[in-house]
Amino acid sequence: MTADEVTGSNGSNGSDSSGRDLRIDERTGAVLADHAAWNEEHRRLADGALGALRDSGALRLLVPERAGGDEREFADMVANVREAALYDGAAAWVLMVLVGHSWMLGSMTEELQDEVYGADPDTIVPGSLAPAGCATECDGGWLIDGRWPFTSGAIWGEWFLLGSQVVAPGERPRLLHVVIPRDDIAVDDNWHPIGLRGTGSCDVVAEQAFVPTYRMIDSGELLGGRSPWSSRHRTSVYRTPILPGLAVHVAATTLGLARAGLDDAAERFGVQDDRYLGSSKSKRPGLHMRLAAANTEVRSAELLIDDTLGLLRQAAEGADSKELRAQAKYQGSYAIELCRRALDRVTTAAGGRAVFDGSRLQQAFRDATMASQHQVADLDTIGEAYGRTRLGMDPGPHPL
Repeated sequence: MTADEVTGSNGSNGSDSSGRDLRIDERTGAVLADHAAWNEEHRRLADGALGALRDSGALRLLVPERAGGDEREFADMVANVREAALYDGAAAWVLMVLVGHSWMLGSMTEELQDEVYGADPDTIVPGSLAPAGCATECDGGWLIDGRWPFTSGAIWGEWFLLGSQVVAPGERPRLLHVVIPRDDIAVDDNWHPIGLRGTGSCDVVAEQAFVPTYRMIDSGELLGGRSPWSSRHRTSVYRTPILPGLAVHVAATTLGLARAGLDDAAERFGVQDDRYLGSSKSKRPGLHMRLAAANTEVRSAELLIDDTLGLLRQAAEGADSKELRAQAKYQGSYAIELCRRALDRVTTAAGGRAVFDGSRLQQAFRDATMASQHQVADLDTIGEAYGRTRLGMDPGPHPL
């Protein structure tokens, strides 16, 4: 299944693969689909699935060019993650996380970039951005302790990007992000979720892990786009605001999931009979209306993502502001919600035969539901911030 087949030929395809550097082709997608059931059962990506992502070149899309990567546009990430989700949500999610972290490492020191990617631009860097760790300053760097949940792709990690905080009595915590090698990390295999089961998003643990200063960045510099290293690249992609950018990352995954789920629903509705009435479900006006609404929700999400990519490009090129970030983050988050609603709408009408494992619709529904729990999809919080800016007010104490 190609993006064109899924989206159709109704003019501009918004955030799809049109004109983008698409590494996830049909051959790669077939490999991802072949491993999807194994990923679900074993709660992590199979060797073959990860190998297919490596071989495609998608992992290096946002690795800095100076460190051996391809340094493509942000929209190329969206197109590839979306395409991967047509075949397997878990593979798309892990791809999204790994490409996202390579993008963030472009804002850290060149010494770190060379250390991580110098030997292999496809190096696997999982992580968790929440400041769950504790950092203690020491000679030459920091000692890091903590447990970080939701570390997607943890079992494959060669390096880990992790959030930490420095806590001093009577002072507001100082937030840091650090990069730690695999030898200093333990993986706790505790991933048993409702959706995105194949992502292997286990907890990781560090105890007194030494992090030299060059492997650390102040979280305000990283998330606020103020890193002195982000401007040293050929392109402006590393000056893209992190949190609004992450909302688009997650939205790209849910967009592909929604397209795959709606395609499966349409196929089901076209062949299923109502066992009580003895007539085809495809003749029900209610189903027609559900499909129309769901497809319009997903199409709206595509257009929102496309518009948000434009906002992020403006910010990266110098037109950044709190108002722009609030709008971009809200639009990305709302696109996630539109995709979740669309899948919920058709899953409700799909009947009992769609709820079993092995149903692409059921899996897409579970995966999108899980994805919508990500912090960047918190519509209440970001909606308040965006709404305040529309009234000329400061967005308030909301991370943007």
